[in-house]
Amino acid sequence: MSEINKMKDYAHKNNVPIMQDEGIKFLCDLVKTRNCRSILECGTAIGFSSICMAKINPEIKIDTCEINVGLIEIARKNIQEENCEKQIEVHHCDAAIFQTTKKYDLIFVDAAKAQYKKYMNHFMENLSETGVFVFDNLNFHGLVDNPEMTKSRNTKALVRKIKSFRDLILEDKNLNTCFYPNIGDGIAVVEVKKVL
Repeated sequence: MSEINKMKDYAHKNNVPIMQDEGIKFLCDLVKTRNCRSILECGTAIGFSSICMAKINPEIKIDTCEINVGLIEIARKNIQEENCEKQIEVHHCDAAIFQTTKKYDLIFVDAAKAQYKKYMNHFMENLSETGVFVFDNLNFHGLVDNPEMTKSRNTKALVRKIKSFRDLILEDKNLNTCFYPNIGDGIAVVEVKKVL
């Protein structure tokens, strides 16, 4: 079994959320077509998506933030086993407090779903001239469009926040958003229009 498949297997067995196959393919294709070299990831988990992106080109450098110590240990081990430690730096923190002056070609947000707006605002200045944000899980297992499918009050509240964020990025005139509802769990690619 390949290392990537081992990671997928581990995630599946241990209920660690990682990107679905079509989602990761979409993300990697985007990195290739946009020729991304600097990437910021909010939500490392076990390092699956950052390793997949790093493998595209040895010149790619990734900063990735994770709050869960247990996951960080697993991610660092996976990154080492894949010989990606020169490309990927794991930061132990909530992405919402990560401070950097770097500019990124791609900022991939796959962390706390209720915080997506906060992450976007926090990293707006870190987007390179041609950079994009990518947000995953904007359908949240179909619940965003069908909130009646859950009885949990907490889940309903989360789903409302995701819907509100999705509406915001689709309606904000300063953003150019492409939403792909049928890829993975709903992915959006967001460009920030430059003020002339």
